[in-house]
This record gives sequence, C-alpha cells and structure tokens, in this order.
Amino acid sequence: MRSNVQLIRKRVDYLLRMRNYLNYSYEQILRIVPVEDFDALTPEQHEALAAFRVRFSEFQEHLGKLMRAIAREEEQETEPFSFVLLYMEKIGILDSAMRWKMIRELRNAINHEYEEDGGRLFEFFEALTTVVPELYEWLDRLIAFCQSTYFFSE
Repeated sequence: MRSNVQLIRKRVDYLLRMRNYLNYSYEQILRIVPVEDFDALTPEQHEALAAFRVRFSEFQEHLGKLMRAIAREEEQETEPFSFVLLYMEKIGILDSAMRWKMIRELRNAINHEYEEDGGRLFEFFEALTTVVPELYEWLDRLIAFCQSTYFFSE
C-alpha cells in the first residue's frame, strides 16, 4: 500500500474513534440545549459543553485533513483548501463547498467567542448540534469512497 494511502487509512481509523467521542458529547449536549440561563448550568454541564466544542472542532479539522489527503492522492490541487472542497463536491462527498465553509465559520465563531451573553453562546451550541449529523454523513461518504477506490474496508 502506498504511503499516502496508508496515511488515508490512519486518518479514517482516527476519525472513526473521534466520531465515538464526539457522539458521546453530542448526546450530552442534546440534553442541555436549548437553555435560557447560561449561569444556571451545573459545572458538569459546562464541562459537557466544553468537551463538545473541542471534539466538534477537532473532528471537523481532521475531516478536512482526510479530504486533503484524498485530493492529494487523486493528484488534485490542494492549495487553497477551497480547491479540495470543490473536488469533494465534484465527487459527491460534500453537497456544497459553501456548506463546509459555513460550518467552519460557525466552528471558528464558537472557538473565538468570548461573549458573556449566554444566549449568544447557546445559539452557537444549538447550531453546532444541528450540523453534527452532516459531518457524520460526510465521513461515511469519505469511507465509502476509500473503500471503493483504495480497496480497504472500514
């Protein structure tokens, strides 16, 4: 197996583990949001929100790295990253490159939002919870592509 395909295999394995961790946090968050009063949350709920934010961010980051590795293996242009997104759209992994960018902006906003307004923070968390299934679907499509193209199993 070529070294880049081995890297792709490792990235898929890592993302599958990450999905389990993200899913655990996702299920915890679904019990919390929506909440009116950020200050009324317990320390455990604040911890669950923090874990979800980090796991979501890392999952999307590594999903992007897998897409870049696949584009590189397929001898596609990988700089800027929008070229990778357009290729992923072309092969049916993403429905829209713009959708990826929108989710990335949301992810960046919650990671850089130092807002004291709990309502605003919960808007971000609610939005993130609505897109988790989409990230999972993209991973499933990437895995299917890898299985059919590189002949490895999940």
